[in-house]
Amino acid sequence: MEQQHSRLAPISRSIFSTLTAAIISMPLYATAADFGVLKGTITDRNDGEPVIGASVMLENTTIGAASDFDGNYSIMEIPAGTYSLKVSGVGYAPLVQKVTVPAGETATLNLKLAETTIMASEVIVGAALYEQDRLDIPVTASVVSEEELHEESSSTLADAVAEVPGVVVNRAGGYGTSTVQIRGSNTFQGGAIGTRVQGLYDGFPINNPTTGEVVWTNVNMNAANKVEILKGAAATLYGSGAMGGVINVYGSMPDEFEVKAGISGGFYDSPPDSDQSTYYKGYTPWLWNTYFGIGDKRGDLNYSFLYSHADDDGFRANTNTMLDDLKFKARYDIDASQYIQLTSFYNETEGGYPTTWPYTNDFSTGAPIQYADKEIRYDITNPVYDDDIIKRKNVLVGLNYVNLLSDDLSLDTKLYYTRNETRTEYNPTDTPQIFSISYNRLPGEFNEDIVDRYGTGVKLDYRINDQHRLLFGMDGNISDVTSTRYSAEIPTDHPLDDSALNDIQEKNAALFLQDEFKPTEKLTVLASVRYDWSGIDADEVNYVDQVTPTMSIPGPGSPGPDVINVYSTEKTAEIENSSVDAISPRIAMNYRATDNMAFRASWGKSFRAPTLAERFVTDAGLWKGNPNPALDKETMTAWEVGMFTALTDRVSFDIAGYINNYDDLIESVFYTNSSGDMYFQYENFRKARIWGIETSLNTKPLDNVAVNFGYSYMNATIQDYAASDPKISIDYNTDPEWLPMRPEHTASISATWNATNRLTLNTTGRYVSEYKAVNVYTRDYDSYPGDFIIFNLGTKYQFTDFLSGSFLCKNITNEQYSEAEWFPSPGRSYVFGIDFVF
Repeated sequence: MEQQHSRLAPISRSIFSTLTAAIISMPLYATAADFGVLKGTITDRNDGEPVIGASVMLENTTIGAASDFDGNYSIMEIPAGTYSLKVSGVGYAPLVQKVTVPAGETATLNLKLAETTIMASEVIVGAALYEQDRLDIPVTASVVSEEELHEESSSTLADAVAEVPGVVVNRAGGYGTSTVQIRGSNTFQGGAIGTRVQGLYDGFPINNPTTGEVVWTNVNMNAANKVEILKGAAATLYGSGAMGGVINVYGSMPDEFEVKAGISGGFYDSPPDSDQSTYYKGYTPWLWNTYFGIGDKRGDLNYSFLYSHADDDGFRANTNTMLDDLKFKARYDIDASQYIQLTSFYNETEGGYPTTWPYTNDFSTGAPIQYADKEIRYDITNPVYDDDIIKRKNVLVGLNYVNLLSDDLSLDTKLYYTRNETRTEYNPTDTPQIFSISYNRLPGEFNEDIVDRYGTGVKLDYRINDQHRLLFGMDGNISDVTSTRYSAEIPTDHPLDDSALNDIQEKNAALFLQDEFKPTEKLTVLASVRYDWSGIDADEVNYVDQVTPTMSIPGPGSPGPDVINVYSTEKTAEIENSSVDAISPRIAMNYRATDNMAFRASWGKSFRAPTLAERFVTDAGLWKGNPNPALDKETMTAWEVGMFTALTDRVSFDIAGYINNYDDLIESVFYTNSSGDMYFQYENFRKARIWGIETSLNTKPLDNVAVNFGYSYMNATIQDYAASDPKISIDYNTDPEWLPMRPEHTASISATWNATNRLTLNTTGRYVSEYKAVNVYTRDYDSYPGDFIIFNLGTKYQFTDFLSGSFLCKNITNEQYSEAEWFPSPGRSYVFGIDFVF
């Protein structure tokens, strides 16, 4: 089969040419205008205390500053003129005020901010691709602030979003499979394949292009300023991967010279006496993390550098991890109207490749039924998995050029490169490793995936008048993939050297248009449409068929049958949908009923192209897979209504209801062949409907106390369910019409008490109801994940202005629970930390 690797598709070439011409044509010098200075003090309206870290920006320019420890701010070299000054701070209502800066003079403007809840003070960027206040956004969004991110030592992105209403995180432990779903957008599937949530870092993609998974290790919370979570169909602005929503992490940069460093360490507590795992017998697993960073703002240049290292022995067998991470971000203000920003990171990770806990087979009904041995949940199924290792390398280099061409027109362009390397090594010994009918690894066997992605985009933001604001954009990317398991050519069932690696290329291109229309002062309508095209450079697939074994060899005898089945039948099939495209429209409205209350409603259509992994995966570690040459795109129609209100300065409330209808939903389906082997295939599964209600309550009962509550109800069902004959795995679920791995109820609570000006205490809690349906071990009804309540307790003490200490106890009650099928979650752990900022 001949494969053509066109480096630039016509649409991508057009986008790149437009971007290049736009950058070259922009002036790179300041205008010949006289300059002035603006300074002042920002204080709390109630008590007159200085507001620290407030953002002070001149709208429609790149000029701004932040208030210091005394509430003072100063903005230099401002072209003379009249501006709208926007001031915002966490816990304060945003303020906009006109100011005139005379040429050659210093203008003084002192401002007083009114306190409000953290949720009411949030500024959202991602909902419309430009800044909007919480009360103005037409869709549901949540923000995790910098203060919340730093309440925990060494928190991960998964930890940061796990308590957001409507968000569910499933983790297998270590650097194994982990997924995030928003409003039930995706299930827990091997390798996080096919996630419907778009992960971004400063607007650049961090999803692995071959699988769609969000690589959590790419995002170190020590380098993060805030996290935005957009819920529901966001494909109109963000493309195919955002069918379920968007998680965007914003990297931080200091406003003055800063050196920061920290170290934290801790250990995992032993499980309850009822647990018989050998892993904890006479052994205590430890974890530690250290980081060092430096940054500064000198004139027009702002930069930040951060290095982090982490080691974790693992809370269970073969979940040990090690991380080295470098992040660098810089911005250069060319003049008052244009800047260039660089976002980059490089990280390496290595860790054990976790597998399920031990189990037993019940042959009393003929075909074996597997039951988990939860009394030894921290051990692994068999010693053959003890030496499995997963290694990852991730790179991002992203460049933004922004030019405020006029008061009404701005240009935002970007170029980026990402690289994701994943290598799983199964058997470093000199002899074959054989366990049951599903695991047969030869010496030196591995799987490896390497993908280089080149992307570009351009966005024009044009404010036509007070009623219309247009947004037009183009973007595209090319992914060059080399893989043992995610390409159209699979030469062997046992990859042993580089000859098992094969190439494939995926290309994506898109155009989008958005109009923000204000028919009245209170009503805002957001109408948008996007066209996407996605294609691969293959027209047929060759693979090893897992349906029928061609021979058998002696097996271990126990557990399971006494043979190992070997599959060597190769098949060739035509790919029916080597390219897919779709038009995704959306209408969203926001009605500002009062200064403190807004209603919103939206309707939209989204689509998602199948990932290379879904099309071609042949090996997921525990199970083999069959490619699906007939796989097609999936689509979703979404409705949402919601309301946000700031009831008082101390109480705000948000509620949303949604319906998501999926057609041709892509899910993994597990089969058992005539020889008893289990294998899987990704299919355009069924029609599905997910509807639900989300609520968030943000309160500040006292000046030094904040309490937040969240609750979500979700109903996720297969609309055209009919049991297969013979039955497949999901037909044995307790509720086979329920979509696997979607919890019906989730809830969260967090409370922060600033006991003194130096001591802060905080606690968080999370509840997930028992899952009604799972994917694989559907007849082990006592081992379905969920049905847990977890509480964490933390404290932070500011010893000096530069030095602080922290303590965190996760899972206070040492709850024994699971977020994923047959994968235990961590028990109680203790972490102590020291942080230095100068």
